[in-house]
Amino acid sequence: MSVDRHDGVHVRLRRSKTDQEGVGTVRALPFTDRHDSCPPCAYVRWAQVVAAFDSRGRPGVIRILTTAEPFDAHVCRGAVPRTGSRTPLFRSIRKNGNLSETALSGAAVHKAIRRRAEQAGYDAALVNQLGGHSLRAGFVTQAFRNGAHAHAIMRQTGHTTPEMVEVYARERTPLVGNAVTILGL
Repeated sequence: MSVDRHDGVHVRLRRSKTDQEGVGTVRALPFTDRHDSCPPCAYVRWAQVVAAFDSRGRPGVIRILTTAEPFDAHVCRGAVPRTGSRTPLFRSIRKNGNLSETALSGAAVHKAIRRRAEQAGYDAALVNQLGGHSLRAGFVTQAFRNGAHAHAIMRQTGHTTPEMVEVYARERTPLVGNAVTILGL
């Protein structure tokens, strides 16, 4: 991962569900107007935590979290701390609060999504249906609702056909983005 001064965060995927051969690709996560939802800002803040842990352990993380400036502005245009080149950026966090040396697993992502949905007050039956795939389907659905075309969505998701993108679109509002509403009927 790296921050590109024009595009935002560039994420290099070595392999993915849509790239089983491991050709690799780069996905961009853009700068946003709001600092609290800006992917490059989130990347920089997390890289600061990882760098503090790698250099000084848990005391380093506590220090950075207690002395950091309040997160009330963008931090994505400044320097990005260097993290260990051999250790994964996204790691699991042990029960004692220390970062592990291993990459965050799909199961950990799954648990985090469910935990956050529960904290947000979602119904327990819905929470039990959520996982990493829900984020992918939600992205596709919202992109269609916001007027994105299938090929633009495919560039970000790695889908190979517009038909497959349509499968992921969990549309519950059939008039959003529908030609009949665009005509004003």
